[in-house]
Amino acid sequence: MKTGISKSIRLISLVIMLVMLMTLSLTSCDVIEGVIGGDLGDKITEIIDSIFGHTVPPSELPDDPTDDPTDDPTDDPTDDPTDDPSDVPELNIITIAEALELCGESGNVTTERYYIEGIIETVTNPAYGAMVISDETGSIPVYGTYSEDGSIGYAEFEEKPIKGDKVLLSCILQNYNGTKEVKNARLISFVDNQGNIDVSDYDEATILEARAAEKGSLVKVDGVVARITYATGMKPSGFILVDEGASIYVYDRDAAGRVAVGNKVELAGEKDYWILDNEQSAAAKFGYLGCNQLTNVTVVSIDDGAYDFDTSWITETTVKDILDTPVTEDITTTVYKVNALVKKVPGSGFVNYYFFDLDGETGSYTYSQCNGGDFEWLDEFDGKICTVYLTPLNAKSASTECFFRFLPVSVKDEGFSFDPADAPAHALKYYAMEQFLPEYTGDPNIELVTEVSSELLGFSGLKLSYASDNTSAVSFGNVDGKVYLNCVGGGEATVTVTATLGDFSASATVRIAVKSAAEIEGALNIKEAISAELYSEVLVKGIVGPSLVNRDGFYLIDENGVLAIIVNDTSVFGEIAIGNEVVIRGKRDKFHNGVGDHAGQIAITAATVEANYYGEYEYSTKSFITDKTLADFYNLNVNEDHSTEVYVLKATILKEGNQFYTNIKLTDGTVKASLYCSSAAQYSFLFDYAGEEVTLELAACNWNNKTYYAGCVLAVVTPDGKVLNELNFLNNG
Repeated sequence: MKTGISKSIRLISLVIMLVMLMTLSLTSCDVIEGVIGGDLGDKITEIIDSIFGHTVPPSELPDDPTDDPTDDPTDDPTDDPTDDPSDVPELNIITIAEALELCGESGNVTTERYYIEGIIETVTNPAYGAMVISDETGSIPVYGTYSEDGSIGYAEFEEKPIKGDKVLLSCILQNYNGTKEVKNARLISFVDNQGNIDVSDYDEATILEARAAEKGSLVKVDGVVARITYATGMKPSGFILVDEGASIYVYDRDAAGRVAVGNKVELAGEKDYWILDNEQSAAAKFGYLGCNQLTNVTVVSIDDGAYDFDTSWITETTVKDILDTPVTEDITTTVYKVNALVKKVPGSGFVNYYFFDLDGETGSYTYSQCNGGDFEWLDEFDGKICTVYLTPLNAKSASTECFFRFLPVSVKDEGFSFDPADAPAHALKYYAMEQFLPEYTGDPNIELVTEVSSELLGFSGLKLSYASDNTSAVSFGNVDGKVYLNCVGGGEATVTVTATLGDFSASATVRIAVKSAAEIEGALNIKEAISAELYSEVLVKGIVGPSLVNRDGFYLIDENGVLAIIVNDTSVFGEIAIGNEVVIRGKRDKFHNGVGDHAGQIAITAATVEANYYGEYEYSTKSFITDKTLADFYNLNVNEDHSTEVYVLKATILKEGNQFYTNIKLTDGTVKASLYCSSAAQYSFLFDYAGEEVTLELAACNWNNKTYYAGCVLAVVTPDGKVLNELNFLNNG
């Protein structure tokens, strides 16, 4: 026992002495060799290596800096052998191909340090100097970069190597769960290659001029960094740059890692319009150009001050006006000033942050690649109306819609107070005028809004009144105190809407054309449309039924059958209602991937409303199947077509899930039948019946080539009537 303690004391004493001697510029190996030898000396070497990270033999270490020939002012500094890593012949530098080989199998970590050099392809995380380097033999990721002595990390470097620079590293190598990488890299030296670009190849431009430049143009701009964006893992990915007349997004991870909000920067880059690869066909369909940005950027200079970005040129508008701007207009990455309600909406494993207009409903969410983690700074503004500088950063492009998503640049809580004198104009813009279509082919007989109150804005009891200058075309009926829009004759009319709140009032007009909807020849009934030739164009007439789920569309129903209708333009839900009689034009289609014997899903796709005869009809249930159980439904043969059938049966609503997902199913105690959805929230109208046995109208569907039929609930049948699935009508109407 004493022997062990004595050895430990000796080791500790030697280490302390060794450290003191090292301060006198003696190398660790020289000290060990001169003071002690044998196994104990080897042990001391291991201890020093573990403390200081030096396992490279002294003969392979860089020359003693005190011997640097550039210390002599008569020497030409251009002859300094450390100016270029490749000018250090003493070092045994391995290639990247050799490094990858040394990484070995998964879990292997080398005990020896190696020298490796390469060109930085990208700095993937400037917080700790993660990067990818390459040479002529290959590329390898670097997991963290430190100073030569390991005392500071990349983020604290006064001069940082960046994309394009040549670096010489001392490192160990590892295979971490199959990823071969450099670990614990020490930066020995680097060559700044940023001067390699010819700035004369880039046209000096204002940001406004850069925005208007053709894709692929080379431009040089300057401005103030207003907001940094982040990629997965909270890695800086880009930033909004603002000058005295415009703004633009700069997408370059290396540049983003070098700047901070408030810096003035000059940079040279390539003009681009970015669209996510798998959204390009949808974007082209809607005429969306993409995110107006600069990429492949070289930072020419950085003034690391803390400057405010210029707001004198920024247009003050509303969230609604931005979102109503056609995506064909090139407004992405332009900063606007709005008053907006900030709303935090947690999801399953993510958080969305919304910016709503003053109606509390019109809005869009922030574009995040970090599941909302990059916008946690907005939490203090949750539920408040703030002064917001934001930009429509890009547009989400899908087969049925294309809409802007926001990037907040600056948010301030300035104690917003709504002026009641503005309430009439507010009511007209957000509640009154959007009730009307420019043209009707039948009598809509829809109830109009006559009173508006806003808890958010603090007013109530605002009245809306309606008048027509041609009542033979457009009139307003009053039934039991409710006002209805009626279009019973042909012709045109100017409708005037007046909003009044106390002594404040405002008016607006809309021109409406009323046309007779002639009976369309050749329209098929549902059964005929189902039997139509695959991929043929059809006209089909029926009653608008309940919504589809997880698809943009609805069921069309008559006494002969039921057919799923898929629309490309979701604005149609603002023009039709459940119970309307319509004629639909579209393609008789079938969802099937061509693999297996399953029957797939019959539908009309790319559907448009050819005519709307309106009305408030109850859809027919004559074709519905009423003599089957949930077990029968569960056991439907997927190789037989049942996708145009609706079953009326009893089942218990079963809501499932955890913090990451929710689901909803049907059970009878013996089987669990799935409902087609992306989350239980799409069936929120069923939540009140969770755990109860109810009577359902249940359509069979197989949209995504499953080996079984899932269900789509059209309605819950109660003694007091039906509770309808209105999902798409509520979300898009």
